[in-house]
Amino acid sequence: MVAQTNRVNHHFREAIAHPTEVVKDHPLPSMLLMFGLGMGVGIVVAQALCSSLVEEPPTMTEKLRKQVFEAVSGVLPPSMMRQLQSYTS
Repeated sequence: MVAQTNRVNHHFREAIAHPTEVVKDHPLPSMLLMFGLGMGVGIVVAQALCSSLVEEPPTMTEKLRKQVFEAVSGVLPPSMMRQLQSYTS
């Protein structure tokens, strides 16, 4: 187990020390690795950008809450409205 770990560690250090040789020796796996990394980074960036642009529609509860506030706002005094809003926010 220790010998295998040392061998893997040695190969890893060689790959880090001479990346061009590793790419020349293994062109297809290197290309697929970079393609996968590019796709992953692209998806993460696109998700981050699009999630801030997309506004989710209000839920039924939010719509009902807004209707109730609008209906009661003309009847209740402002102090009670503020108190009611503090409970729901």
